[in-house]
Amino acid sequence: MLLLYGQIGRDRAVMFDLADNDKLKFTVTSEDSRVLDALAHAQRHQAARGDYITAFNEEGKEVDISFATQNWRKAVVDKTRTGQFVRKHFEAMVFTALAEELRTGDVAVVGSEEYADWSEQLLAWEVVQETLGSYLVEVGLAEQGESAEFDAKFFRRQLEDKLRGAAAAADAGYPENDGLVIDPETGIPSLKAFRADGQRPSAKRLEQEIRRGCRSVP
Repeated sequence: MLLLYGQIGRDRAVMFDLADNDKLKFTVTSEDSRVLDALAHAQRHQAARGDYITAFNEEGKEVDISFATQNWRKAVVDKTRTGQFVRKHFEAMVFTALAEELRTGDVAVVGSEEYADWSEQLLAWEVVQETLGSYLVEVGLAEQGESAEFDAKFFRRQLEDKLRGAAAAADAGYPENDGLVIDPETGIPSLKAFRADGQRPSAKRLEQEIRRGCRSVP
């Protein structure tokens, strides 16, 4: 993890340049802005060359790095220097987290196609309401002729009915299922190792045809 700065350090100037608002404008797709807040803090101290930077933002509040793993936080926070971050580790952590947020869609790039804000691509609720009834019928969660109104209780009841049906079918077929074993003491199910019945005649014919074709190739 800490070895990342060896790579990030060589591209540090490029990454800070790309993260500038004039190049790429990042935005969060939820209410969680911790990574972008940490990025802004790193940008404010981009010109720093010392080993440490302050852990407090312009408002005097400590920068929230709870988005990072425990190992990252241990590397970034030096216990001997209260209120300071290890600069190199902090930058490596921020850019690593930013890359992951872009990959998962938690951070978007304004004007981008590949890293667009997925929430802006969702259908408007008015459009959803117009097509909800037919969609529910299509996926088997409502019967023809039923009201398009679909509340949480109705949704749960239908799923529970489907689950009971699937469980009943599994119970009924268990005595004849030689591959499924349920431990009588723990109730934990397991599958027996599958043993092939041997090569099928069709597979043998295919193999023969392939071999015949290979022999005929000059």
